[in-house]
Amino acid sequence: MLATPLTQPVPAQPAGKAALTSTQRAESGGESATARPTGQGRALQQGAPLVDETFTGATADPNFQAFGPACLTGAPEGGAPGDGARPLTGCPPNAVGPVPPNDAAPNGYLRLTDASNDQSAAVLYNHALPANQGVVVTFDQWQYGGTTNPPADGISFFLIDGADTLTEPGAFGGSLGYAQKLPNDDPTQPFLPGVNSGYLGVGLDVLGNYFGDWEHRGNGCDTRSPAGTGFRIPAPGSNMVTLRGPGDGTTGYCFLDATSDNLSTTPPWNSTLPGPLHGPTMTIPPDATPEQAEALLEPSRRTVTVEVSPAPNPVITVSIDFHDGNGVQQVLSTPAPNPVPSTYKFGFGASTGLFTDVHLLRNVTVRPAAELPELNLVKQVSKDPEVPLPLSPGDEVPYEYVVTNSGNTELTDVDVTDDHVDDIVCPKTTLAVGETMTCTGTYTVTEEDAEAGSLTNTATARGMSDGTEVTSPPDEVTLPVQRGPGVRLEKTTEPSRSYRVGEEVSYSYTVTNTGPTELTGVTVDDDRVTDVTCDSTTLAPAGEPGDSTTCTGTYTITAEDAEAGSVTNTATANARSDGTDVTSDPADATVAVVAPAALSLDKSTDTSRTYTVGDEVEYLYTVTNTGGETINNVTVEDSLVPDITCEATTLAPGESTTCRGTHLVTEEDAERGTVANVAVSQGRLNGRQVESPPDSEQVEIVPPARADLSIEKAVDASEPYRVGDEVTYTYAVTNTGGRTVTGVAVDDDRVSNVTCEATTLAPGESTTCTGTYTVTREDAGRDLTNTAVATGDGGVRSDPDRATITVRGKPDPCAKKPCKIVLRKTDKHSGKPLAGAVFELWKETNGVPGLQTRGREPDTRINGACATNRKGLCVFRGLDLGSYYLREVDVPEGYVLPRKRVTGPLELTKDHTRLSVRLANKRGEPCKGGGKHCK
Repeated sequence: MLATPLTQPVPAQPAGKAALTSTQRAESGGESATARPTGQGRALQQGAPLVDETFTGATADPNFQAFGPACLTGAPEGGAPGDGARPLTGCPPNAVGPVPPNDAAPNGYLRLTDASNDQSAAVLYNHALPANQGVVVTFDQWQYGGTTNPPADGISFFLIDGADTLTEPGAFGGSLGYAQKLPNDDPTQPFLPGVNSGYLGVGLDVLGNYFGDWEHRGNGCDTRSPAGTGFRIPAPGSNMVTLRGPGDGTTGYCFLDATSDNLSTTPPWNSTLPGPLHGPTMTIPPDATPEQAEALLEPSRRTVTVEVSPAPNPVITVSIDFHDGNGVQQVLSTPAPNPVPSTYKFGFGASTGLFTDVHLLRNVTVRPAAELPELNLVKQVSKDPEVPLPLSPGDEVPYEYVVTNSGNTELTDVDVTDDHVDDIVCPKTTLAVGETMTCTGTYTVTEEDAEAGSLTNTATARGMSDGTEVTSPPDEVTLPVQRGPGVRLEKTTEPSRSYRVGEEVSYSYTVTNTGPTELTGVTVDDDRVTDVTCDSTTLAPAGEPGDSTTCTGTYTITAEDAEAGSVTNTATANARSDGTDVTSDPADATVAVVAPAALSLDKSTDTSRTYTVGDEVEYLYTVTNTGGETINNVTVEDSLVPDITCEATTLAPGESTTCRGTHLVTEEDAERGTVANVAVSQGRLNGRQVESPPDSEQVEIVPPARADLSIEKAVDASEPYRVGDEVTYTYAVTNTGGRTVTGVAVDDDRVSNVTCEATTLAPGESTTCTGTYTVTREDAGRDLTNTAVATGDGGVRSDPDRATITVRGKPDPCAKKPCKIVLRKTDKHSGKPLAGAVFELWKETNGVPGLQTRGREPDTRINGACATNRKGLCVFRGLDLGSYYLREVDVPEGYVLPRKRVTGPLELTKDHTRLSVRLANKRGEPCKGGGKHCK
């Protein structure tokens, strides 16, 4: 396309007219309609921006997000860029190439790249702007100062569908951050996607690779680049403006048009631009001031305007002012892709590779191509995530409402209403002049929408301007809706009859496919029926043969059902459609159940009085047939009352009879103090027994006289006792109760031989009992107390009584803690325990020092001999205080007896009640003659 000089901007529509939404334009054939019901004539003229950012300051509009090394030179120096989209901040130091200085506000720039190799940068405006009256975007761009020849790569401006998110650019290099890319056409490399929901990519292509479809740019497109898909040196479209159309992921971004006089497939493809995109600036001194840098950069400035006119016949127009004295010149004009998005989001990208350049931006403005209503509303369906079409019942539709104040006064109390969507949420209620916000709301598709085949809903925005209500033109969105997978269940049984316990109820289930897709895996779940079977488990789409099937199942009536009088069970049909579970609405059926045979019993007596032994207690029993069948042979059984008689023994449903019986109070009843007895009524139905729940009554009985005993224990405690003395105790036992006590005896905790003169005591009678106790050495030196109680048959037991005596003498230490001597025998050579050595223990009892085993008065040997065990131990226990001697009498085989075979004296005293002796044996041969004692 040849460049055409422009002397005036594109004219605006006449004042008082308003642009329609995309839906309204499609319906009206593109004619304008009145858009402002109130406050007409106050809308902005074309040229008032929706976005106006110079990028000269230290900060920028926060809706702009940086990607890669994009940064603000007007801000203080920043650090290295992070990953992903982020707020715009200052540029890091030590840039490559002639870049403008940092911290340069108000003479700053948006720097996309410096002249380093392999840089990829973008700035993204992820905030929807209205597209219903087209869009005009103007910006200053600089491409200059490359360190290579040719310079590279270029700058892109791109628009995406504003219903999607813009959080990262597309592939870089020849794709300039807009299109897709398979690096070097190498199938082993990952296929890099283009920008989300791209609509238009404008490449200000210095190097020229954006023009060609090398590296799978335009993948899947019918129309390919004139330069084809091969790699070309030099790049095929240098110093060229190239347009690429819609794309998403790795598909699309097709070649649309370019500033070339040759769009055939035969090279060369010469650019028709009236000036160079690349600027002449090659140096900026490191100490240049911001103003000096600005002056040096001015020859490299290019002002670019991209316009997409409104639907229904949108046109893309690109104009450039090369600042060479020729003014703004139209360089490209071509039909825009249809359909046009309802809203736009936009971004800029730039990159370097083996070849480099510095890429700068300034003065970005975005405005509608024609006048907007004072309050503009665009309604759209969010693409994050993509909503699959056609819709089905139950799907949720995420709507977005892009509201713009296109007037010249602030709007307050702004809200949005939708005839289908409740609870629309807006981020604010006040909009400044030119400000846009996005409100959100969700709608769930209904069966009624599916019946209608489509969903159309209309929204309107409202606000207040200086006390006057302003209303936007309505905007509507229509979406196709199909019936979703569905299944219907009808459940039937025989409702005219009643059922009894144990009978089977047969159920029939008709399952019908109500949706447009085949259903598989058809089953019926019933909360009481477990054996439902279906003739077919696959159903054809609704309206086609085989779209229904019959299922059957049975249920056996239980006693619980009979108690309730009926049984209701609920079922649902289940199936799958293309991997999705489908469930019907529940269907239920109720059948009547005859009440089971049942009796109730009400037992009563006079409980207002007390009874004594010999009294008769009269009981009255009321038996009622509470079931649904006649019961015969009615009787009453009572745990204490025999011979109960009833007035009637056959009861029809609801009938009652009275039965009577008596109980004679016994001594056992008096012992318990009450009579509590339980009764049940019984009858027969068709050979089986029917029994009522039990009922009981309790009457109070005057208790009998209580049996009781007392005891007085006596002993002669006037003089102290000694070890070995016999102590005699006497016990006076008296019946202090009102009943005769038999089996009278005395339990004493020390005396085991108590005898009583009498063992049966009438009330008030007494008897004397006696017993003896011999004082032991353990009792010596302390007061001795023992306790006794009198007992009788039937668990009669007196309170305890005690008696205390004093025992003379010193306490025997060996009584409290047994005295003992422990011998440990070892091998003298190894020190290991020695088993099998035999010892005798003697106690000195003749008063002569030294062990005396013979003579008229020898010492006393203590028990038998002891052989050491495998641990080499002999333990002598139960010893008294005194002097002892150990005498070794034998040794194990291979050992010899020591010359000194007696060890002692060993003294057990009150301070040393346990002694330990350690002895050892030598190994050796027996002496001649067989003796074990050798030198």
